[in-house]
Amino acid sequence: MVTTTISDFRKSIKDYVDAVISNNEPVLINRGRQGAVLVSLDEYNVLARTASILNSRSAIDIIEASSEQKFVEVDIDAL
Repeated sequence: MVTTTISDFRKSIKDYVDAVISNNEPVLINRGRQGAVLVSLDEYNVLARTASILNSRSAIDIIEASSEQKFVEVDIDAL
């Protein structure tokens, strides 16, 4: 993750935005003790979709049920 200050970000905003879009690497923008993160729209959509799924009780139930499935080893040569 690239890190910059708010002052440097303001000076080079176009370069940072272009880099985030082309490299899909977030930029952490420090502002004193706080900060913000710039991510590409594609990355944001993935994060938003993941959050939506994780907030869905039915999706969590499906994930939990699938992780409890038992697998049986089969000898292909014996078939």
